Order: sequence, then structure tokens, then C-alpha cells
Amino acid sequence: MQRSDMQAQASEENLRILSLSNDSRKIIQTLSNETSIRILQLLESGNMSASELAGGLDLRLNTLQYHLDALLDSGLIRVTEVRWSRKGRKIKVYEPVDKLIILIPGRSPFNKTALSGLLQECMEEDPDLCPI
Repeated sequence: MQRSDMQAQASEENLRILSLSNDSRKIIQTLSNETSIRILQLLESGNMSASELAGGLDLRLNTLQYHLDALLDSGLIRVTEVRWSRKGRKIKVYEPVDKLIILIPGRSPFNKTALSGLLQECMEEDPDLCPI
């Protein structure tokens, strides 16, 4: 496989194209929630457990867990490892998922390969405008 083909494949894996559906509604709802956005912003500084996130955001653990579940369900974060506390409790460590999400509300069919090519061109022209 040539380098450009590998880059296109990697770009497509990190690219999620959504039409209006239940999946897109979950993502839209999650991203329109201020607490979910704050969690994602805090995770930009590094992977964290729920208790570390709760402390950093000044939230109760049960409130935070609700938002973590929504972020996990939407595919916006993932569990990177599981640690064990001194008391033998399972501690999950979370990280954000690197994805570019494009929502296409229209009815017209679209060509994922063509869209991926357009994004590749955008990245080459202005990497800051189109960060994948």
C-alpha cells in the first residue's frame, strides 16, 4: 500500500460522516451539553480517571458518570486502561477519540471517498483550517 493510500485510509478511520439519525442525535445532544464539552476540554491535557475529572471540574462523581456514559455511547471518548485502587476497585482511565465528525443533513447521497479527498486537499492548503 502506498503512503497516500495509507494516509487516506487513516483519514477515513478518523472521519465520521453522519446523516440525520439516532447516532447523529446522540452526538449532537452530547456536544451541546456544557459539561460534556468541559470534560472533552479537560481530557485534552491528558488521560484521566473519573475521580480526577470530577475534581478538575468540581462535579459529583454520579453527575460526571452520566456525562461520561453519554460521551462513551457517542464514541467521543474511550477507556484506555483499567487500574485497580488500593481497595480493589476498578478505575477506568478515559481519553478523547480523535475524530472529525461531519453532519450532512441533506437527502442527497454523498461519496465518502470524494469527501475524504476534499478534506485532504483542505489539509494541504491550510492545515490549521482543517485539522485532522
